[in-house]
Amino acid sequence: MKKITLFLSCILILCIFSCEKDDNTVAPIISEEEPIIPINFEENFGTTITARFLGRVVNEQNEPIQGATIQIGNSVTSTDLFGIFSMSDAAAYEKFAYVTATKDGYIIGSRALVPSASEVNRVEIMLLKEDVIATINSGQQATVNLSNGTEVTFDGNFTKEDGSAYSGEVKVILKHLSPDDENMDAMMPGMLFAQDASGDAVALETYGMLVVELRSNSGEELQLATGSSSQISMPLAANTLNPPATIPLWHFDETLGYWIEEGEATLQGNKYVGDVAHFSFWNYDFPYPSIVLCIQLEDENGNPMPYTALDLHSTLLNSTGTYGYTNSNGVECGLVPSGEEFTVIVPGVSCANQPFTTTIGPFTSDTNITIPVIATNQNTTTLTGTFITCDGNNVTNGYMQLFINGTSEIIPVTDGTINYAVSYCGTLDYSIKGIDVTNNQVTSVTTGTLNGSATVDLGVLSSCTGFVDTDGDGIFDSFEDLNGDNDLTNDDTDNDGIPNYQDADDDGDGINTADEDYDGDNDPTNDDTDGDQIPNYLDNQDVVVYSTDVAGEGCDPITYNLDDIITNHYSGQGTANMTYVFYENEADAIAETNPITTSIYQVSLADLVNNGAVIHIKGTSTITGQSDIAYVYLFYGFPDTDNDGLTDCEETTGVDDPNTPLVPTGITNPNDACDPIETSSLIDSDNDGLTDCEETTGTDNIHTPLIPAGTSDPNDSSDPNQAPTLQIAGSGVVIYEGDGLNEWAILSLSHASTEAISVNVQTVDGTATAPLDYSAVNVTVTIPAGDVSMNLANLIPIINDTEVEGTENFFLQATVISGNTTNASALVELEIIDDDVAPSITDFPACRNPTTGTATFDIQSMIPNFVSLSDLQSGLLVFNYYYTEQDARAFSNSGTVQGPLITSQNTMIYAAVWNPHITPSADAAVSILNCIINETPTAVGGLSLTTCDGNSDGFATFDLSQLNTQILQTQPSANFNITYHETPEDAVNNVNPIQAIYTNIITNQQTIYYRIEDFQTGCFNTGAIDLIVDSGC
Repeated sequence: MKKITLFLSCILILCIFSCEKDDNTVAPIISEEEPIIPINFEENFGTTITARFLGRVVNEQNEPIQGATIQIGNSVTSTDLFGIFSMSDAAAYEKFAYVTATKDGYIIGSRALVPSASEVNRVEIMLLKEDVIATINSGQQATVNLSNGTEVTFDGNFTKEDGSAYSGEVKVILKHLSPDDENMDAMMPGMLFAQDASGDAVALETYGMLVVELRSNSGEELQLATGSSSQISMPLAANTLNPPATIPLWHFDETLGYWIEEGEATLQGNKYVGDVAHFSFWNYDFPYPSIVLCIQLEDENGNPMPYTALDLHSTLLNSTGTYGYTNSNGVECGLVPSGEEFTVIVPGVSCANQPFTTTIGPFTSDTNITIPVIATNQNTTTLTGTFITCDGNNVTNGYMQLFINGTSEIIPVTDGTINYAVSYCGTLDYSIKGIDVTNNQVTSVTTGTLNGSATVDLGVLSSCTGFVDTDGDGIFDSFEDLNGDNDLTNDDTDNDGIPNYQDADDDGDGINTADEDYDGDNDPTNDDTDGDQIPNYLDNQDVVVYSTDVAGEGCDPITYNLDDIITNHYSGQGTANMTYVFYENEADAIAETNPITTSIYQVSLADLVNNGAVIHIKGTSTITGQSDIAYVYLFYGFPDTDNDGLTDCEETTGVDDPNTPLVPTGITNPNDACDPIETSSLIDSDNDGLTDCEETTGTDNIHTPLIPAGTSDPNDSSDPNQAPTLQIAGSGVVIYEGDGLNEWAILSLSHASTEAISVNVQTVDGTATAPLDYSAVNVTVTIPAGDVSMNLANLIPIINDTEVEGTENFFLQATVISGNTTNASALVELEIIDDDVAPSITDFPACRNPTTGTATFDIQSMIPNFVSLSDLQSGLLVFNYYYTEQDARAFSNSGTVQGPLITSQNTMIYAAVWNPHITPSADAAVSILNCIINETPTAVGGLSLTTCDGNSDGFATFDLSQLNTQILQTQPSANFNITYHETPEDAVNNVNPIQAIYTNIITNQQTIYYRIEDFQTGCFNTGAIDLIVDSGC
């Protein structure tokens, strides 16, 4: 996957909290019948209002998404380059506003909130990528799962958007949202507000969500057919306590903007399992009565604390809690459980990194409460100024982007006034600029240092001054600040040493940025030819064509409709304005010579069976002129409609397919298993497996399974004159990479023989081939006289490779060498289920260095998780890490990641395993290494214990556990272990711990050391304790 390094720090917007005090209780409204929504359910929302919204839309990497369509009521706008949107006078309700965000390539996102009519409502939405994790087929049962145990089953029945039945491949998009994920509030739709089965309005506590979307090959949305259902299973979150045995299921209504109860799930082990009849977002939740709580934060002087982070926890909210920011008046409002006591936490109000914590409640009705927050040792400076338009008028629809302390903060501006308080320790550098949303204008950047003064006057900032286009590429310099830090010199997309604002070709693809404005609107930032969410001017490969495989029709030759291939495989996202040409080899595609000029392409049966067939497709953008080449693998399904052992092609052509056990003797009927034998000659009156004709004449009919050993009675099923039938039990055996064959692969006889039967057993390639997918076998075994079976378990080792191949098949053929049987051979088809998921995710945790703020990941140590070291050493496979999935799949020479990886934020890199010996060359198998930074516990300094010297010898006994509370601060004791040591080295290495009751070994004063370690992550920190023996007491 290609990725732009666009970064703005996440503005945590509370999904169920907003910014207005309200005294009206959310009244339950009862529904007459489900699922019809009561016509008065909107009474829960209060009266209609108009409100202003300022928000930000990001992807799962917290990167801004430009061009997302935002809708609130009937008002529509879109996000700018920084992912920001602003909307004035949008229609909403007193207690309910619904905001949707849509963007091609992403699942629709949304946020619902209790809005303010007088303040700016700030919103954060994280859009989830429409990643296809599996492709299944209609008419077949299937199960799709994620690595964490999330699972969805399908019965194979699907419909199109118009309600008609769908047949073909189904692409499955599946995401799981866990309460363990700190981003769940931003990812989930709406807010945790719902209509229960009785029609009442309730608030919810979530135990987890999932979303499923289904697509055809052409990108059309699909749904489960009427009468069909799917079973969904989701694992419990790690912090779930005492989950109920059953829990209601809720689906999110994307039109109404809230959850609706529909069914229930049961607890099975560590998963909730339930059945659903359609797909959208589904949610396992416990409902509870709610009230509207408004909290106002004030400082020690009684001043409101605007835009201040606020966390709220209670017994019912322990799984997820609620998080958000106060508005400009220091107020935060939202739905909370009725009758609960709440813990309020205001982080970052102390230079010792200690939060302010207090307890409020319980409340049984809507409540407004003011909380004075006591901050310690912090400086507070208020940034003031005026933000005006080019015409000198106050900006009424804009925002300030403040870059401070390594993050970007967004400050709404509604009347030209800038008034924003910043709390900090010591001194702090800052940079700030203003964006006038209405006029799409920006100020120049202002920088400075906060040094403890009460006020910093920014003066008058005009949005005219920021419109400089140094490189003349059609993008103003301010909008080339991709990482949002107000510093243009460190944004260099193509790493050519020239910052984007001075670089006429930002992505280094040889096409100047100004020339990548293909839609002619003088804005290169909204042109994205290949639909990969990266605008062309930042994307050095604007065209991507993916390889595919296609089944043919007919017999000899087998035909492929090239127009249908384009329609079915190359008409979805990112394929508009493309032309496609097919070539028989890659060299011709590169040189654009000898194109395939007919829409019907034919391959002989012999060529396809013996050599396989691959053609190449070259896609060219009619907009950019760029091209890409991919493989089209041609295959044939070998159907045998009448199950007579001859494929339909063999019967209609008389041409032998060497991959099947029988050889045609001419042209026959593919729909008649008995041809050319007359029906009368197939009568078996005593059902003993021999036809009446065979029993009375002793002549074998090759179209029946048994061979007569002479004449017998056609009305006596017990007569002995028949040889046993050789068979391999377990037709359609399914095995997994690395398992070998299991007990289903058994060579057997229909009944015991009076003589030993010798059988040659050998493998025959299908779509799986030896030795790449399995080890070939050619052995002779003997079934002793009197026996009826021989177990062939573990006969064939399956190659456990790392390539993503899908399900493949091969055959095991048994041929009689000696002994009398009714048939000369038997065949079983074996399927290999690929256990390589693309891309699977491996979590790799490391601890943050509290001094540098970074974590170091020894990524080389993780290589054995993705590939056998012996395969690397032998040269059978090669391996690299990459920053992007695209480079990983191509096993590119660029974009590699060299260890160790040192980073300050969670980072996903791609592990690529490639087989250089495959011809034609295939994409690398790719997995994700998810480098997760765990926070290091806080270590408090300046700790000491003093004890009286009772006998004046300079020694005393100390109870070290008295310091545990000070060491833990607000860190929960259940999560940490504290040990004490005599030396700093012992504390770091966690050796030679001392008892909590300790007598000093150095007279009068001694320094010892403590170690605080997080049980779950293993991250630790150390600190010193001074032990003082007081001789004067």
